[in-house]
Amino acid sequence: MLKIDLNEQFIVYAIYNGCGKWYISDKEVWYLDYQKRIEAYKKIGYEIKEEYIDERRRDMLCLGEDNVLSFLKKMEADECSDKELKNIYLQNQGDNDYKPSLYVDFDKKTFYSMYVEPASYEDYAPVGWKTKYASFLDLIPAEKRYWEQ
Repeated sequence: MLKIDLNEQFIVYAIYNGCGKWYISDKEVWYLDYQKRIEAYKKIGYEIKEEYIDERRRDMLCLGEDNVLSFLKKMEADECSDKELKNIYLQNQGDNDYKPSLYVDFDKKTFYSMYVEPASYEDYAPVGWKTKYASFLDLIPAEKRYWEQ
């Protein structure tokens, strides 16, 4: 049975080439433009050292058309099925913390966040992306909505 550590991880629905997949991933991996985050921290007097950046992202700080496939291949270990997520959700008695936090559509360059912590993932998307802090649950196909099944 998969486990999720809500202090370190969250659930992401990502679409690439028309195919949507679920991921339970480390939160740090999903800043799409990590360089923006590094710069924002520098402005307030902090440094994000290279060793603090997840190794899957060190060579691709900004995700774009040229490297998204490589990124998703590195993320394969974090993929999970609807069934696995449903089991986790039910095990946690329908706790809303076990609903998805991010919706990333690499095809349409659309990014939605419902993550309630201060980290504003939508602020760290590449130029040209449409981002919003808003509910996206209705964008997920009905057959993928593990919390409703």
